[in-house]
Amino acid sequence: MMKMIGINEVAFVGALVSMRRAANQINTAFEGWESQGERSSVFEEYLEQYAQLQSIMLSYQELIEKDIDAISDIGDNILKVDKLLANLWK
Repeated sequence: MMKMIGINEVAFVGALVSMRRAANQINTAFEGWESQGERSSVFEEYLEQYAQLQSIMLSYQELIEKDIDAISDIGDNILKVDKLLANLWK
C-alpha cells in the first residue's frame, strides 16, 4: 500500500519479479560445436566469435542481475522509510 512517499509495494515487487524473469530468460546456455574433422578458417573464426558472444551474454546477464539487486535494495530501503514516516504521522 502507498503511504507517505507514495511507493506502491505490490507494484514494486511485481516489477522486480518481472525484471528477474526477463533476466533469467536471456539465453546463456549456448552449446558449442565439436569439430567433425573439417578445417576451415571461416568456421574457426565463427566459433571464436560465438564463444565471445557467449561470454558477452553471460556478462550482460550478470550485470542486469546486479542492477536488479541494487534496485531491490533501494526499494526495500524506501519502503522501510515509508513505513517509519507513516508511523510518525499516526
